[in-house]
Amino acid sequence: MRIGLGGIWQETNTFVPEPTTLEHFRRYQFFTGGELVAALRGTGTELGGAIEAAGAHRVTPVGLHFGAALPAGVVERGAFETMLAILNAQARAAPALDGLVLSLHGAMVVDGHPDPEAEVVAALRAVVGDVPIGVSLDYHANVGTDLPRLADVLVGYRSYPHTDMAERGADALAMVVRMARAGRRPQRQLVKLPLLTVPPAQEDAGEPMRTVLAATDELCARPGVWTASALPGFAYADGDRLGFAVYVAADDRAAEAARELAGLVWRRRADFAAPLVAPAAAVAAAARGPAPTVLVDVADNIGGGSPGDGTALLHALAGQRVGGAVAVLWDPAAVDRAHRGTGEHLALAVGGHSDPLLGPPYPAAGRVRRYGPVSYLRTGSYMRGQRVDMGRVAVVADPVGSIVLTENRVVPFDDDHLRAVEVAAPTARAIVAKGAIAWKAAFAQYAGQTVYVRTPGYCPAGLDQLTYRTRPRPLYPLEQDPTWEASVTGQLSTGQPAG
Repeated sequence: MRIGLGGIWQETNTFVPEPTTLEHFRRYQFFTGGELVAALRGTGTELGGAIEAAGAHRVTPVGLHFGAALPAGVVERGAFETMLAILNAQARAAPALDGLVLSLHGAMVVDGHPDPEAEVVAALRAVVGDVPIGVSLDYHANVGTDLPRLADVLVGYRSYPHTDMAERGADALAMVVRMARAGRRPQRQLVKLPLLTVPPAQEDAGEPMRTVLAATDELCARPGVWTASALPGFAYADGDRLGFAVYVAADDRAAEAARELAGLVWRRRADFAAPLVAPAAAVAAAARGPAPTVLVDVADNIGGGSPGDGTALLHALAGQRVGGAVAVLWDPAAVDRAHRGTGEHLALAVGGHSDPLLGPPYPAAGRVRRYGPVSYLRTGSYMRGQRVDMGRVAVVADPVGSIVLTENRVVPFDDDHLRAVEVAAPTARAIVAKGAIAWKAAFAQYAGQTVYVRTPGYCPAGLDQLTYRTRPRPLYPLEQDPTWEASVTGQLSTGQPAG
């Protein structure tokens, strides 16, 4: 039995002005044919998990094409169409396939393609015929009505930080094999809620998601249930798919189970609030509190598409003369100037260059260490085994602490990127984390305290900082009293025999 593997994966922030090009995919992950299996085997990614599971299920994984880019602006039409053409061509050229496992984010936005993940499945279905297709989805997927109808099963992450990606990929493969061998497929039901939540309120270990995910696990343990997902969605991908979704696949009564889980989510809607602290108050807390204090620069979340060069917290640290901090900024121009210089000391304006919203630049000055190009393998719980290219790096020993300037954007999914340039985060007074929750995979084990800060950027937890244009209406909490009942309009699919 041969199972094809592939996908197109990106989390799109529609508030970011810079589009995502084909080159962005090529720089991050871009694997075709046999190189896909070789590159992702042993990694903590969905397809890495599917490859590992293939051996246990005695099937052959067949690499098609996988393209992934870091979160950023809307994907250019040509980039998407090029990758979809590669996927289709590889599927046509492959030996007869018995099923597909696709890694699709679920919150990708493409110019000219209203629901790109659904389009990927539809296009491949036209090539491979009526074989089972399983799709893994990010926790932040904004799922429309077409994808659950076109794919035979959807499997969403159940962790944030996302530490179960490989397990969910393995689940998707196991269910595809089960469908192919048993000749039957489950009912599927999606329920969309008029609910908008932000990443700081979506942590799996915090409420209300801890209760919601426990209920999801309980549902998955019931006889006849294949899988269930509670997907909080991505608030920064403006469009008609925006909002919380619940999905269930089961032998029967899928609609009833999905309605039950969605009702629980709706009853807890007010608990998704995300209180924030102003930069000055956050730095004051870091100065007097247990170290290291993680100052979460929520709105400049690189993992959500913001550029990672916001300087609000650097200015606040300097204003209160707090030292011993660690901060990472994406600033290729500053890195270039640092590497062209020859002295041991450096004085230059860093950060705040991508958008006036994220400035003004910070006047960094101090001894400089130059590295590069720097790359490393992730060793932590998040995407372990993945290689990260930081480009050239300069570390400035400024009065506020170690300012790490990188040529390429580096998401704080680990602390390997700091150790690679000899920066010791556990001994810092404060760590500026340009994330929302995923930074916990890197710093939570030794963080003394955490402060979520109201900063400028493209990923604010304060939704009043955003101007939506095409979102559904109503959406709680933007509209305070939307009418919704735990009911569904009918099953998206009844179980059907495998072809």
